[in-house]
Amino acid sequence: MFLRRIGASDERFRTLTFHEGLNILVADRTVTSDQGDSRNSIGKSSFVRVLRYLLGSGEPDEFKVPELEDHVFEGWFTFPAVSGSGTNDVTVNRWMTPTTRLAVRGWSAAATPGDIHINDWRALIGRYLFNIPEGVSTPSPGQLWGQIIRTHFGNPTKSHPTDPGWVTGVKLGFFLGLAPEVLGRAGEVERLDRQRKAVRAAIKEGVIGDIATDEADLRARLAAVRRDRDRVRASLRAFKVDDQYGDHQRAADELSTQISRLNDEGLALERRRSELATAMQLEQEDLNSADLQERLQRLYEEVNIVLPDIVARRFDEVAQFHASVVRNRQTFLQDEQDAVIRRLAEIETERSKLDAERSVILQLLRDTVALDTFLDAQAALTDIESQVGELERQLESAISINQIDTRFDVEKAETVAAVRAEFTERTPSLDRPIALFNELGSEIYSDRESSLRILPTGRGQLSVEPHLSGDASAGIKGVETYLLDMICLISGLENDRAPRILVHDSHLFDSIDHRQVASCLNIGARLADEYDFQYIVTMNSDVLESVNQQSDGAFNSAAYELPVRLEDRTPEGGLFGFRFD
Repeated sequence: MFLRRIGASDERFRTLTFHEGLNILVADRTVTSDQGDSRNSIGKSSFVRVLRYLLGSGEPDEFKVPELEDHVFEGWFTFPAVSGSGTNDVTVNRWMTPTTRLAVRGWSAAATPGDIHINDWRALIGRYLFNIPEGVSTPSPGQLWGQIIRTHFGNPTKSHPTDPGWVTGVKLGFFLGLAPEVLGRAGEVERLDRQRKAVRAAIKEGVIGDIATDEADLRARLAAVRRDRDRVRASLRAFKVDDQYGDHQRAADELSTQISRLNDEGLALERRRSELATAMQLEQEDLNSADLQERLQRLYEEVNIVLPDIVARRFDEVAQFHASVVRNRQTFLQDEQDAVIRRLAEIETERSKLDAERSVILQLLRDTVALDTFLDAQAALTDIESQVGELERQLESAISINQIDTRFDVEKAETVAAVRAEFTERTPSLDRPIALFNELGSEIYSDRESSLRILPTGRGQLSVEPHLSGDASAGIKGVETYLLDMICLISGLENDRAPRILVHDSHLFDSIDHRQVASCLNIGARLADEYDFQYIVTMNSDVLESVNQQSDGAFNSAAYELPVRLEDRTPEGGLFGFRFD
């Protein structure tokens, strides 16, 4: 792929034409110009954003202004033909409104030339410019563009500040020739790790309720509740529900009351019979007693002496009368005793009958249960089954939560093994980019050691660390970025995984000493010719002049500068041809 020209529908836009090899877009800045490239300044960084926009990125925040709503950016490219041989001259037009549509003409990869959706455009770029395998979502074309057409300079390995480590590893590994399908498994490890941490944090903070994760405790509690449930179930199965249970119970209670009254009456009658027997015995003894006869005789004599006229009966008559009274009393007592005995016999008969009736009812009560009692037992069973269900749910949740840890450990172990195997298999092909990094680093800094460290991590990610010895200054970081980008492009070209273009904005060189900048440009020009790619650099004229002087004749920018120079003296001198806020 080569960029031939960039323009816009607005005639004020400064159309830029490019050539093969090193291209330097020069910006003349006045002394009063502010540092940086704001959206209404010269336009060096805006050129990079326009290029990225044409190649499928989202709308840059700097372009979200009314003055650009009607703009249509246009790019002229040379893309590889789909057939694998030859090239196509392709024109890409993309509107600022809407941002989701663009027109592609002249490329055989576009099944239907003309207006296509941005997602389809990205898919075509991923397939035919980067050769991303079908079904692979990481790295995306945007992530790969971010490495070779940079808009972020804070970290050599990151295309965007928020890129996670595993994405960075997949992206860089892709350029270096490793399988993205294998490296991408680190994303699942990261997803599981985030998931388990989020779940445990939510449990700790009570966001998702009171969830226990102790499986052993939950199983013990569940076993106990299930045992209670089974016991109640067995009891319910043995129950015979009697709808008249309450009537039977009341009848049994009434019979018990009657039997109790009969028992009380019988007890009283037994005492009465005993008393009557004693009285009858005493009466008989009095009747047959000689002492009684003597006492009567003495009494009669005394009465006869005192009342001779009143007591006229003889003693024998008095004795007969007394005997008659005793006999009458004995008869009365005997009759009463007979009545008591008869009543006792009646009580015994009635009590036996009542007791038999009560025994039948009590047996019925023992063999059945009241409906209310049965319903209460069912309600208790429902409550226990609810407890069983809740404990089962908690156990299932605990197992799921703990399985996240297990799945994480398994996935991490498998991913680490897979990445290490892939790394070991590709180690011979990695020697070349590592050696080239060291070689170029020594060319830029002869007094510093340079190294490209590539290794799998314990989490299954591919770690790529560009390193220059010494302080970690912004200038050193800039050279590390330059070297890594160059290595990624060259490795990508050798692995048929990159288009033939590398773009560096002047921000990359802001903190680099001008002598090292001269070395970078000299190396870039040489490698662009050697590997047949297009290297585009934006740079301020004052910096470029100093670079030319610092190179001691080793680098002369004149042959690489674009014919159009941007400047900030007038609004028309910038990329857009006008200023906007």
